[in-house]
Amino acid sequence: MDSKYEASRPWSEARPHTLVVCCSDGRWHGQNAEFVAREVDHRADLLAIPGGAAVVDPWNSSFDEARVFDKTMRLFIEYHELSSVWLISHHDCAFYRVRHPELDETARLVRQRADLLRAARLIQEGYPQLRLRCVHASLVGDKVVFEPVN
Repeated sequence: MDSKYEASRPWSEARPHTLVVCCSDGRWHGQNAEFVAREVDHRADLLAIPGGAAVVDPWNSSFDEARVFDKTMRLFIEYHELSSVWLISHHDCAFYRVRHPELDETARLVRQRADLLRAARLIQEGYPQLRLRCVHASLVGDKVVFEPVN
């Protein structure tokens, strides 16, 4: 960047009440941002980390990753007055390819969806006041389709 940039959207002091947890894979950022702005909240807090919600469960990620996530959640709960959390996973996640090289694509998808629901349960146990939503982003041709995971 060679010169300063001024955002067109004005700043607001009001806190968002929604947190979106998703994978940090940049191939999905534009579509995630569009989905969140249209379907979730145009001012949602965003936590993007490899594997997304997979880091919630220390048995699925690592104790260090889960501990960082827990500290982050405490900060959001205390200072951002959260009322809901959206967990978004995506097709062909490198986190899952690295963690589970023994699984084929179909089995990885089953694992991702199960992990998404387990993360939601763990968050709900720790923060029962929150509404949790789980979503998976898939490729259909060259389009990204977001579907609820129940």
